Amino acid sequence: MKKFFLAVVAVVLISGFAYAQSYQEVVYLKNGSVIRGVVIEQVPGISLKIQTGDGSIFAYSMADVEKITKEAPRNVTRLGMSSGYTPSGLRSGYRGMADFAHTFGVGVFSTPRVEISNVHGYQFNEYFFLGGGVGAHYYYQAEAIELPIFVDFRVDFLNRSVTPYFDLRAGYTVFEETGFYINPTAGARFSVGPKCAINVGFGYTAQFVKYDDYYYSGSENLGGLTLRVGVEF
Repeated sequence: MKKFFLAVVAVVLISGFAYAQSYQEVVYLKNGSVIRGVVIEQVPGISLKIQTGDGSIFAYSMADVEKITKEAPRNVTRLGMSSGYTPSGLRSGYRGMADFAHTFGVGVFSTPRVEISNVHGYQFNEYFFLGGGVGAHYYYQAEAIELPIFVDFRVDFLNRSVTPYFDLRAGYTVFEETGFYINPTAGARFSVGPKCAINVGFGYTAQFVKYDDYYYSGSENLGGLTLRVGVEF
């Protein structure tokens, strides 16, 4: 009888442990975002910290929290283990980005250049962003500078810590060189915190410049392939 009782206790304990392991804590924010993981620190009425499946730690004020629940993990395997769903940390509100790029000129009229840019705008949800930015492009062979002013539309395809994205910038350059500017880019976003990420992308820059001199008058594309690396905040 004693052995049977111990066996029952063991089964209950193991079942309870398995039940606990099959569930995760879910933080619902008032802005609509949902963060899944383990709450590792909580100051009642003030703040909390939650660690997601990829090891990222996010901190929130309790004033921004709608509720905290325990739920079965999304994308659960047959063994009851999470398959690695993690949030990207993107929430609706302000989003800023800064990056450095190099454009490798292609074509008869193209010359290589280095670029810096800064973008500010609004993140509508986990996926869509719209903003505006300004940059500086330096053609180091021709020693010329142009300043693009542009609108930036971006899509982050997955609500995960690592996600592919597509970014489209379109505008007009001023200063020494003037003309229509457009830059589509595809790449990957790597989240490194609740409000910080690294972006790496590759795309094509079309830069139309007006020429008007004794020999030629018209517009040419100083296009090129662009490698872009940046951070966001």
